Amino acid sequence: MVENTVTPVFDIVINVAILLVFFRFLMQLAMVNPYNPVVLSTMKSTKIVDIFGRIFPTLGKGRVNLAALILLVVLCLLKNFGDMYLNGIPPSSAVYLLLYTFITMIQSLITICRYLIFGSIIVSWIIMLTQSRSPYIEVVQELAEPLLAPFRRIFPNMGMIDLSPILAFLALYIAEVLMNEVARVLLTGF
Repeated sequence: MVENTVTPVFDIVINVAILLVFFRFLMQLAMVNPYNPVVLSTMKSTKIVDIFGRIFPTLGKGRVNLAALILLVVLCLLKNFGDMYLNGIPPSSAVYLLLYTFITMIQSLITICRYLIFGSIIVSWIIMLTQSRSPYIEVVQELAEPLLAPFRRIFPNMGMIDLSPILAFLALYIAEVLMNEVARVLLTGF
């Protein structure tokens, strides 16, 4: 009976923490405008990353926040271990838990990239129809731009039609299929 009430609360709390730290990492990686109110509120809610930032440096000209990345891995490890423990299926080994965590992190990254691209499509329609911008719209566009930019170089500008999201979705689909196959191969050995 205790498990039934603890598991959903644990999942909600840990998933919100992971999402906030992950968005902070992505915002710094994509160099989103740091004065955007959405970015500022994310920075305030993830002050713990700044504490870790005193230990772990940023890399890539300040774009790769190593502290956020390490905290993200720790939170994902905690989530996976907690889920396994609360469901009565302890991990068979530490190596299995690490592999499982990295695989689920990459799968989650692919899913979030897909949502960002889809969000950028919706946001572009909103901008076109309403001619208005909000801080949320700017963040979605700035986060999706590094995902779409390589594909925009492949397809020429066709005016109002942007085919780069289709290529990006196709690339993410291929990455997801490959990742699922790698996960199947690696995790069946344990």
